[in-house]
Amino acid sequence: MSSKLIIPLVKPILPYVPLLPTPVLSLVPSLLLHYTTHPSPTSTSFIAASTTNPLHAPLIFTILSIPIIYTLGLISGNVSWVDRLWPFYTPLCTGLLVLWIFVNGEGGVYGHDIPRVALMWGLQLLWSLRLLSHALKRDFYNLKSEDYRYTVFRSLVPRFVFSLVHVFVIAIAQPLLLFSLSLPVYAIMSLPPSELASTTNYGISFGQISHILPLRYQNSAPASTTVLNLADLAVAFLAIGCLIMEYKTDREMYKFQSEKHRLLNTLPKDKLVHPPSINSKNRLGPRPSSYPPSHHPGFPTRGVYRYSRHANFASEQIFWVTQALFVVAGSDSSGVTRRGWGDGCVWAPCFALSILFCASTFLTEWITSRKFPVYSSYRRLVGQFLPQETFWIWLIGSIVGFRKKHRERVYGPALTRRTEKKRQ
Repeated sequence: MSSKLIIPLVKPILPYVPLLPTPVLSLVPSLLLHYTTHPSPTSTSFIAASTTNPLHAPLIFTILSIPIIYTLGLISGNVSWVDRLWPFYTPLCTGLLVLWIFVNGEGGVYGHDIPRVALMWGLQLLWSLRLLSHALKRDFYNLKSEDYRYTVFRSLVPRFVFSLVHVFVIAIAQPLLLFSLSLPVYAIMSLPPSELASTTNYGISFGQISHILPLRYQNSAPASTTVLNLADLAVAFLAIGCLIMEYKTDREMYKFQSEKHRLLNTLPKDKLVHPPSINSKNRLGPRPSSYPPSHHPGFPTRGVYRYSRHANFASEQIFWVTQALFVVAGSDSSGVTRRGWGDGCVWAPCFALSILFCASTFLTEWITSRKFPVYSSYRRLVGQFLPQETFWIWLIGSIVGFRKKHRERVYGPALTRRTEKKRQ
């Protein structure tokens, strides 16, 4: 009876199963083969087995983490468990790929890819340290704390809708996304010497570094093979610049908010600015928040925030684009596309991350605009992510003539007049 119910449901899916990536299709057979034939199977022996794909260990980690993240959120009523894993998840998946190179016998033929893999993983570890330090400073690892966006969203939608978001967006989609961000490293670590980029006369050749590698890697490529080039250096500088920008903007935001809340707790209420309630029939969401006059209009608008409303989000997205750019820098076009899903594993992760950030930023800005009505004017002056957006907003605003009104709301009449005098 059960088979009669299951077969009609599974049958329409079967033609599409062969389209799945090889590591996904071979995961279960490899596990079964290893644990039924190996005399003393362990996780290390599975990674070292000849039938194990480099992606098998990160896939298993992801498959196991999904139900754990969901269960913890369900039991505690706090769905921020995946947020606490963000600083570690992708570097750990990449670390399992690196482990495969050094433990699996097949990894010996990819010694020429180790320098670029090490560079990419090293940048991921720097990213992890920056994000972890910020998370600790913001008390993200207080088990009772929850991302305020989840809390607000839960209050806006029916319970069953939030339950679906918890399952599919938080517990499933985010671990899969974090796993996928390690795929550019996989694309690089399995490149044969013939598919490495060799268009530059400036770079590090395999012969220059082979002697410092373990013996089994020293003959994986001709000595003249370029293993790092100027394009790698340029991409690395871009990635480090993104990390510096994230650190700078997060520090400025933390300093602004810490001082604002300190003053909110010490100043009398009549010394604070109390924004008027939004004239709207929709009373859902946050109410207007008070702030000290020194921190008008309630959120940072100076420094880097004069050019980008979310420079940290922009830098985060660009950082993961640089991981894909390393694949472009290090391989010929055939190296990127030789697999049927090659382009997808290189570019899809960073673009999926951007989609998540766009959705998250939309909710963040809606909450901020409810708490601080002046935010609507700030949006008419400064672009969401990149300074180019701010330039186009400035150009349109100057032509149409709405900039002065919004500048006075955001920065105050006195500052607006001083700025105009400087330009005259």
